[in-house]
Amino acid sequence: MKKTERHQMKRDELVTVIERGTFYVESHRRRIVLAAAGVVILAVVVFAARVWWSGREQEASFLLGQIIETYRAPVTASLDTLQQSTQGSKTFATAEEKNQEIVKRADEILTRFGSSRSSPKALYYKGLALSELKETDEAEKVLQALLTRYPSDFLAPLARYEVARLKETQGNPSEALIQYQTLAEDAQGFFPKEEGLMGVARCQEALGRKGDALKTYRRIVSDFPDSDYQPEARKKVEELS
Repeated sequence: MKKTERHQMKRDELVTVIERGTFYVESHRRRIVLAAAGVVILAVVVFAARVWWSGREQEASFLLGQIIETYRAPVTASLDTLQQSTQGSKTFATAEEKNQEIVKRADEILTRFGSSRSSPKALYYKGLALSELKETDEAEKVLQALLTRYPSDFLAPLARYEVARLKETQGNPSEALIQYQTLAEDAQGFFPKEEGLMGVARCQEALGRKGDALKTYRRIVSDFPDSDYQPEARKKVEELS
């Protein structure tokens, strides 16, 4: 077969492929147009959703900022403390008023932006505020909700500590012990282990397990020589020895 003939055959094959493609496009024009329109619409919807979601996140973050500002705000119970406060900063006449404001702001985030990244933080500050308001049962529910829904959040160990502290102050050392042990055994180390161990030792004492408490205090003394809990742990070792 001559070279020119082979070239002619290849050109014919190419033309055939093009003709087939053209025929397919012509015969499926409506379907192709609709598919292309669908892709464009989908892209627009995705973009709009991202913009909407970003706006929600920003608004939730702004409300969270207000919660943190409120949490840090001083209680100006007297004229002296009012004069000492930074000009233009938020102040409150009573601790109750301050904590009620925190609960209100947190509920706004949880109601309007329940799926936002600010939700676990809102739960945490709401739990703290409810605890300060002596609404301990509600505080525990809120903090437990944080632990259940957001176990990997960086505030989860702090929420667990608050639950343990509530249980301990309510005279329930057995349940508090479970929470403190979880903190002390946290492999990720997000929470000071010695602080968890101090809670463990206190609960062991309260449960009459003085031998176990002594071992725990000794562990704090030996394993955490630079801890702020060293003096207290050493004193306990002397008392229980």
